[in-house]
Amino acid sequence: MASSTRNIRSNTNQASHWLVFFLACALLGLAPILRGGNRQIALVGLLLLSALLLAVLLGSVSFDRLFGSAGKPAERRETRRAGMPLWSALLLLFVASSPLWLGFLQLVPLSAGSWGGLAGRGWYFDALAAAGGSAPQELPLSLNPDATLTALLSGIPALAALLAALFLPRSLVEKCLVVLLVVGAFEMLLAVLQFWMGASSPLYFGADSATGFVGSFANRNHLADFLAMLMPLWFYRLAEGTGGRAARAAAHHRGTQLGGAGALWLFFGFALLVITLATLSRGALLSAALVLLPCTLLLIVKLKSKLSRKQQTLLAVAAAVFALLALAAVGAERVGQRLDTATVQLDAQTRNNFTAATLDGARAFWPWGSGAGTFESVFPRFQAADSLFYIEYAHNDYAQLLMELGLPGLLLALAVAALVVAQLVRLVRAYRAERRLSGELALRAYCGLGALALLLHSTVEFNMHIPALALTAAFLLGVYLRPLEAPRTKA
Repeated sequence: MASSTRNIRSNTNQASHWLVFFLACALLGLAPILRGGNRQIALVGLLLLSALLLAVLLGSVSFDRLFGSAGKPAERRETRRAGMPLWSALLLLFVASSPLWLGFLQLVPLSAGSWGGLAGRGWYFDALAAAGGSAPQELPLSLNPDATLTALLSGIPALAALLAALFLPRSLVEKCLVVLLVVGAFEMLLAVLQFWMGASSPLYFGADSATGFVGSFANRNHLADFLAMLMPLWFYRLAEGTGGRAARAAAHHRGTQLGGAGALWLFFGFALLVITLATLSRGALLSAALVLLPCTLLLIVKLKSKLSRKQQTLLAVAAAVFALLALAAVGAERVGQRLDTATVQLDAQTRNNFTAATLDGARAFWPWGSGAGTFESVFPRFQAADSLFYIEYAHNDYAQLLMELGLPGLLLALAVAALVVAQLVRLVRAYRAERRLSGELALRAYCGLGALALLLHSTVEFNMHIPALALTAAFLLGVYLRPLEAPRTKA
C-alpha cells in the first residue's frame, strides 16, 4: 500500500513538473513577439497561460502538502531541498500577492470627501469645478482605474514565471534556460536580417521608425537588454560544459565532436556580444559591461581547481580579446560616436528631466501614489511647459514605481531587495562551506546576474513594462531565489 502511494505521488509530481515546464516555456517563448507593454489583446493570451500555470502550481503544492509525507522513504529525505526561512517565505508571499492587495487598495471606491482629502487629488476637484463639472459621489484611489486594472493584470504572468522557477526541479529549470537561449538565437537572426534588408524590411512588422537591430521588439534598447540578460546564461552553460561532472563524463563519449560543439558555443557567445554592441544601446552596453566582469570572474572561480594561475590569467586575457574582437566587428568608431560625451550628456539631461518631473509627481501623491499604470495620463501635469515630448513611460522604472504606487511600491521594492541580499549571503556562506562553486551555486549566481542586467538598465529605461523582459527577469530572479539543497545526512 505504501509503495502504491509513493508511485502515485511520484507520477503526479512528474506530470505536474512537466506541465509547469511546458506552460513556463510557452510564456517565455511567446512573450518576445508581443510588442510594447500592457496591451489588452496580447495580455489575454499571457493571462490564460498564467492562470493555467498558477492553477497547476497550486494544485501540485496542495497535493504535496496533503499526501507528500505518506510513505516517503529515508533516502529521499537525504537530498530534499532546504526550505526558505519563514521571514523570506512571508516576504515572497507579500510580493507574489501584490496584484491582489494593490488592486484592493487602488480600485475599491472611496467617498468623494475622503478621496479629495488625499495627497495630490484636490487639484482635480478644483480643475473640475473650474470647468463647471460636478464631482462623483465615489471614486477609487487610482486616477485611471482602467489603466490600473490592466497594469496589475500584466504583472500576473511575471509572478507566475517567478513561482515556476521556484517550483521546477533543476533539470527542467536548465531546459527552460535553453529555451531562452534558443529564443535569443532567433532574435539575433531576425535582427541581422532586418539590418541586411534595410529600413524598408517587412521584418520590422510595421514598427514606426524602426531601423537597425531591433528583433521582435519595438526598439533596439529592449533587444539589447534581452540579450544582456542571456549573457550570464551563456557563461553558465560554458562553465557546466567544461567543469561539471556530467560534462567530464560525457566528454569520453563525444570524442572529436566536443571541439566542434565548443567552437559553435563560442560563436554563439560572440554573436550575443556583437549584436548587443550593434544595437548601440548605451544603457544596455553599460549594464552588460557591469555584468560580464563578474560572469568572467565566476567562470575563473568555477574552473580554478582545473586551471593553473597562468591559465586563469590567459582566460581573463582571452575574455578581453573576445570583447575587443566583437567591438572591432561592429566598428569602434560607431560605438565611440554613440558614447560621445556631448551626445551622452544631452540624452542624460533629457532623461534626468523626466525623472525629476516624475519624482515631483511622486512627492505630490505621497504616500498612496497615483495608481498603477497611470503615468501616461498623470505625467503631463508635472511635465515642463516647454517640453515637446509625449511621454508614455518615465524612462526610469524606479521613479515611475514611486510615483504610481507610493509607499506600497517602496515596500515592494524593499521586500525584493531584502530577498536578494539574504540569498546572496546564503550563497556566499554555501561557497565558503563547500570551498568550490558547485553547479547549484553557479546556477543561482549566473541567473541572478541575468536579472541584475535588467535592474541596472531599468534606471534609464522602461524595461519592466515590456512583457518579454519582465517575464525573463522574473524567471531568472526566481531561479536565483531557489532554496539551496539541504546538507546530506545519513538515514
